[in-house]
Amino acid sequence: MNPRISVIVRSYNRVGVLCNLLEVLLSQEHDSYEIVIVEQSDQYKKADYKKLQQLAENEKINLLTYPRLGGPKARNTGVKNAKGEIILLLDDDDLPASPHWIQIHDDAYKDEKLIGFTGRHVASKNARCPYLQVMLNFIRRNCMSYSWLGTPYTFAQFNEDVENVDWLHGTNASIRKEWAVKAGLWDEDLKTQDEHSLAFKLRPYIKDGYRLDFRKEPEVIRQLDIEGGMEKRKFSLLQEFRNQHQYITKIVLRYRPMFTLFYPLLRFWALIKVGMQATKRVVNFITGK
Repeated sequence: MNPRISVIVRSYNRVGVLCNLLEVLLSQEHDSYEIVIVEQSDQYKKADYKKLQQLAENEKINLLTYPRLGGPKARNTGVKNAKGEIILLLDDDDLPASPHWIQIHDDAYKDEKLIGFTGRHVASKNARCPYLQVMLNFIRRNCMSYSWLGTPYTFAQFNEDVENVDWLHGTNASIRKEWAVKAGLWDEDLKTQDEHSLAFKLRPYIKDGYRLDFRKEPEVIRQLDIEGGMEKRKFSLLQEFRNQHQYITKIVLRYRPMFTLFYPLLRFWALIKVGMQATKRVVNFITGK
């Protein structure tokens, strides 16, 4: 079997949810794909794991089991075991919104200058763009980009195509395998935000019209209330600060060491990010979300 597309799914303590995802992936309308699962769970129901093993009997599935590797090492392990020309990244708690999800990713690579792209994230099918009208021009310029300090903008729920972005998200993103390997894959000493390490390593190679994109299709439904995984959504404010500080020291300053001069500004940015999280939690508490 020599599939064109390899869907890489990292999974940790979400075996039941992973089984639901695999059923959706196996129903995709595409004639040349495999699903590479890097399964690392140490907590699961026996019935769920039995179902996973039954699903893995399908020839499209390559089930790899390991003790906990961490996010980037698990992703790298999936890529190293992938047979496809195109690597398609998907989190275990996300669901493709269309049976043509893989096909839409595949079709994009008819453009020979496309290295990779991120598809849209939604909370439900046919979700509207949640951003304010006054923000749209800013988002068009900054979707999936970096500020002059090297800090990231995301806007993954945008409903327009944007060419020449700076980075690829960790889910609903695809890339030509040869380019990911050329860049050296994802840095394994990171706990979170590892997608940015690949972006910074790719930058010297992106020239002569080659590019990364953001596209409104295909979509994935992000199931943000599911337990397990790296539990980033349950970080305390101190953990969130450490998360942002890791981004400064192991991404920005690693790949732009001259920015050490701006460390106080970057640290202030990290505090702002923590403040935004605190504000969001207060609003959610008041509104009952």
